[in-house]
Parts: sequence; C-alpha cells; structure tokens
Amino acid sequence: MQILFWKNHIASTTPLIIKGLGTNVDLVSKAVIGRTNLGLLLKAIEYTTEKKNIKRIYFEGNINSYSYADEGASLYDVLNLHNNKRSMIRDELIRSMPSMKDLEEYIEKSEDGQLGMMAEIAKKYGNDIYDIIKNLKAKHVENDDKEKADVIFSTVHRCKGMEYDSIHLVNDFITEDKVERRAMELEKDEKKISKLNEEINLLYVAATRKKNIIHIPEELLPKVFPKLPPIKIIKKEEPKEETKNVVTPVKNYRPSKYTSGTNEKTYSVELIRTKHGEAYKPWTEEMDNELTQLFNSNDSDTEIIKHFKRNAGAIRSRLRKLGLK
Repeated sequence: MQILFWKNHIASTTPLIIKGLGTNVDLVSKAVIGRTNLGLLLKAIEYTTEKKNIKRIYFEGNINSYSYADEGASLYDVLNLHNNKRSMIRDELIRSMPSMKDLEEYIEKSEDGQLGMMAEIAKKYGNDIYDIIKNLKAKHVENDDKEKADVIFSTVHRCKGMEYDSIHLVNDFITEDKVERRAMELEKDEKKISKLNEEINLLYVAATRKKNIIHIPEELLPKVFPKLPPIKIIKKEEPKEETKNVVTPVKNYRPSKYTSGTNEKTYSVELIRTKHGEAYKPWTEEMDNELTQLFNSNDSDTEIIKHFKRNAGAIRSRLRKLGLK
C-alpha cells in the first residue's frame, strides 16, 4: 500500500486498501525478482558463483533472453567493445563508441541503467562470462522440474500472477526519491506520467509476489512502512574506502609477536573496524537466527556480508559454529 501511495507525488490519488488473507509460513519456493533482464542476470551470476549449494535454478521465460537489454543491445556487444573486437559488435549505439571509457561516459550522462549493468558485468567478469553463462544453463532445469529448483529467477513482467514463499528483490526498481524527482519534471506530459505510474506499479507487483518472506533493498523501501518480521531489509552497500585508508606494506618491516611473520600485508584492527563496523561485536541469538534464515534463503555471500557489516571470514566462521555448510 505504501508503494502505491508514491503516486501522490505525481497527483492526488484515492488510497487503495489491501488486506492480506494468507497465513503461509513455508519457505519452499524461493524467487529472485528483477525489474530488468540485466539486473536479474547480474544477481543470478552473483548467486551461482558465490553460493555453492545452489545446484538447480530456473529462469521464467527463455534463459537466453536475459543477456539482452530491453532495447535489444546484447551483453556480448559490450564484452566485444571491452575486448576491442569491433567487427563483432551488432548494436549500433555500442559500435559507435570508440572505447569502454566513452561508453561509461555515455552511461553516466544518459543514466542508462541497463547499459550500466552490462558494463559492470563485462568489467567484473571479462571473458569468464562465457563459462559463467554456460554454467547457468547447465544448472537450469526444464519447465516440468521447476519446483525442484533451489532458486527461481524472473523479471517482474514474467512472474505476474505467480507467488513464491520467499522473494528477493533486485535493486533495479524505481525508488521513492526518483519518483519525487521525476514528478517535478513531468510538466503534464501524459506519456511520462503514465510511464512513471507504471514503474511504481511494477515494484508493487514484485513486492506482492511473496507469500511469506520478502528481502528488499533498503533503497526500495517506502519512507513509511510497517516494520514486520516477514520484511527483511538488505542494507545499503558501504561506500568504498578512500585511498588514505588503504594500508600498504612497510619496507624493512619487522613483524611483532602478534603477526604471522610472513610477507603478507598487515592490516590494523582500526582499518577492519572502519570497513566492517560490526566486526568485533558479539553474536546474539537474534543475529544467529537471522544469519540462519538468510543462509537458508540462499542469499549471496556479498549480501550477507553487507547485511551484518562483518568480513567474509567472520561470516564463514559463524556459519560453521551454527553447523551450516
């Protein structure tokens, strides 16, 4: 309901009262839902490369379509630009870019989110993307075995009318801040008004696909919303450390009794505290329960680390203590 109230930023609307009738507590079907093909593909890559316990996945619709943006550009076009293989680029816009740097400047000016995700995937994974997508296809089950999938991936358009016990929203939907900004620029343009209302509707549809638990990025939350156990908030990613906080090895460094005596970089406790603010706080029973639930929901390592603000080693150590492998 609070998501639909965002339409008041555009024009006065009649409040829509929605009452949930379900009492579902199961966590059998788990789905990741994205606004765009590329946002979903990026999340699927993250899940399958970091979560070793995910053996079977299912994509609603044609899995091959997820490497394309809405306007038709392909992830492989951007990868070919990244590799300077211009003759293999099919998309006109990407072929017109002299280099990846020029494409990134265009993305920044145009705020083209889908092209931005393509560039992010190409830079992060490079030519490994071919094997990664091959691995995705190898784990993909057929339509008849959909219920056997550990995780279902779908864009919001493809999962309209469907429901899952637990859902995880990709952070590529519109936010309330963007609605407010765009509403000021509409100038009674009916097409723009309709498009903005549709973006709000899409987030509403995605959020209502859940029967029990929803994992939602902090950025997508309404400014007013009920703080309830089924609403699991994915914390914002911490800003990267500035150069001044980077620790480099010191020449002729003599290890103290507290170091291993190896040539590895030595990091101070203060730096670890800066980067992972909760690193030295004791685990509580409530946090253990939350960690168990996130693990069982197949959240990626990156998301769990961001959520608890602890480093990967601390998370793995706690998972071992809880008997979770």
